[in-house]
Amino acid sequence: IEQLWPQAIAWYEDVAYMVGTGVGEPLGFIGCPAAVAVAKETGQAASTIVIENVVKMYSRMLPSSLNRAAWICSPDAIPELFTMALSVGTGGSPVMVTNAAASAPMTIFGRPLIVSEKAKTLGAQGDLAFVDLTYYLVGDRQQMTLSSSTDWKFGNDQTAYRIIQRVDGRPWISSAIVPQNGSSSTLSPFVELAVRA
Repeated sequence: IEQLWPQAIAWYEDVAYMVGTGVGEPLGFIGCPAAVAVAKETGQAASTIVIENVVKMYSRMLPSSLNRAAWICSPDAIPELFTMALSVGTGGSPVMVTNAAASAPMTIFGRPLIVSEKAKTLGAQGDLAFVDLTYYLVGDRQQMTLSSSTDWKFGNDQTAYRIIQRVDGRPWISSAIVPQNGSSSTLSPFVELAVRA
């Protein structure tokens, strides 16, 4: 129990840090007020990811975060990412997989790609995100405590456990950033692909 409970709590903390509402739980970085949602391309089919989406997401990352940011995607997004192609005239070439005999590349534009079932499903906003998690603050107010009691359910031969963990999280910034050059394309350390329905 001492080994498995912390792992289970860490799993649920990750869920809250990614998609939490901020009400009675941490505010997640996916869909937060500071996030920039990159719209789908004109005529883009539902539940697809195209290279133009990825390029535009990269361009909306805060420049100082480009060397720290990582991509996070849903497992549903893997087929879309690994079969993306760059159109060149009447031909084209795959973007990610060039050698099907070796392990698949787990980077996009040189930044790590993390696959997480905690990301949104394919087609929903947040199924692909490009984030710099140094802009996400975690407040760990109390170390996890675990206690047990055989008294409460003694008559049923049961043991009760109590776990206490006080933690919170939220993005460090509260809104997207207007670039110094006056561009209308705001920047953020939290960039995600908008809904494609």
